Amino acid sequence: MFGEVLLISLSVFPFIYLIGYASYKFLYVKDLGSIGNTFKHLLFFVGVIVHELSHRTMCAITGVPAYNTRVKYRDETSGRAAPHGSVTPRQRFQMSFLQAFLVCFAPLLIGAWIIYFLLQVALSSSFDPVLRIIAAFCSISILLASSPSRGDLSFVKFGYQNDPQHSQYQIFLVILSFLISWGLVGAFNIILPYEFFYYFIIILGYIILKYSLISINILVGKIRYRKGRIQSKVKRRLIRRRFRPETGKRYYMDYEE
Repeated sequence: MFGEVLLISLSVFPFIYLIGYASYKFLYVKDLGSIGNTFKHLLFFVGVIVHELSHRTMCAITGVPAYNTRVKYRDETSGRAAPHGSVTPRQRFQMSFLQAFLVCFAPLLIGAWIIYFLLQVALSSSFDPVLRIIAAFCSISILLASSPSRGDLSFVKFGYQNDPQHSQYQIFLVILSFLISWGLVGAFNIILPYEFFYYFIIILGYIILKYSLISINILVGKIRYRKGRIQSKVKRRLIRRRFRPETGKRYYMDYEE
């Protein structure tokens, strides 16, 4: 079962990303006439709502303070239909690589599973036809808005460059947690009702590893360095360096679609 989760991670997510991005680029610039354009904009609008809510949800999960979640159907300048939105996280300079990565790809990670459940409704004859049509409409809409924007991707790079050493440490912990989780699931034959529940095992493993290493390092530091007054080089690697905005300036990170 855990192997299926790996297969989904390595194939389904990139597949949805590429299909969603290509479909978005192809359809967004197409002129479908008055009625067709209205339908197209409604299709994108639903996806933008899920896109921005996914960003905001992941901000809450990863502990990134955020505000000013906006979803607009029309362009503020021209007044023409142009669905778009944004989320503004606070403390941009304090986001780690892992936080930036998860917030950036939240519409893909969350949207993929929403599409999965919607397709189960849309393709099942046991549901009402109207409900199946709505589910199909929403699944296509979410697919079109699942890919991160350029602004989203730029902050993943920004998060890594803020502290490359700590970013590499986070990547190492994620890989180690994944391998340990895979071993435990196989050894104890853990079977969960839905595949995405296995991600919680990986998350729990990451948290346990992170704080276990920090606790061990602090304990060793107290023993080795009298009352912990001197930090070891290892401890500095385990704790992310904090970044602060320049005095008098405010920074925002928008996810514009």
